[in-house]
Amino acid sequence: MATLSLQLYTLRDQFASDRDATLAALATMGLDEVEPFGIEHFEWLPAALAAHGLTAGSAHAGLLTETAKVLDAAQALGVTKVFQPYWEPEKWQAAEGIRELADALNGVVDRAATAGVTVGYHNHDFEFTAPDVDGTPAYDYFVSLLDERVTLEVDTYWAAAGGRDVPTLLASYPDRITHLHVKDGPLEPSRSGAANVVLGTGSMNLAPILDASPDRVWVTEFDFAVVDPIEEVRESIAYLKAR
Repeated sequence: MATLSLQLYTLRDQFASDRDATLAALATMGLDEVEPFGIEHFEWLPAALAAHGLTAGSAHAGLLTETAKVLDAAQALGVTKVFQPYWEPEKWQAAEGIRELADALNGVVDRAATAGVTVGYHNHDFEFTAPDVDGTPAYDYFVSLLDERVTLEVDTYWAAAGGRDVPTLLASYPDRITHLHVKDGPLEPSRSGAANVVLGTGSMNLAPILDASPDRVWVTEFDFAVVDPIEEVRESIAYLKAR
């Protein structure tokens, strides 16, 4: 059975205006956990989440640039998986840049393990539009270089926007992919800033993706939500619960 989570970046503006009310609303939605972002910058998170009965199973953080600070924050939150959320798109244009990322992730695996943390990587679309490396798609070349302990969080929306067949991708790495970012909206092969929409109301064909991942963590996310973010999140969680 899938675990339901929410990437808290979705509600960044709401947190900035009323942190307590936002967390109180999330606590009523039936989430199993939440996924904070930038945990190295928010010392208030552990107490705030605990006050509303929320737990953080995974997080996005600058693991490769602020390793010690991130691991300390992860321990304080009880986070067991930290995903590096970004790597410069231009470095995905050649094998050297991809190897640099893989080496960097591999290089923090042991240190993270001593803190009880598993290292992972989260994609956007450019990993899938990057040139092949000796006939191998750039993303698959990247995965081939990783320490077997490094996990993957597949952003299903950006993978689809980058031209990858997502169910096939999920089937290719059954043990490596532990988390999915589940979102919907107008599919475009670029990060144009178009608003996401409630799950099941956009261009994504979500059914085969979810059917292929019954035991993974489904993390709802809106890169941009322009109507009523709290309500859109609530409706999206309800969509996933109905699955």
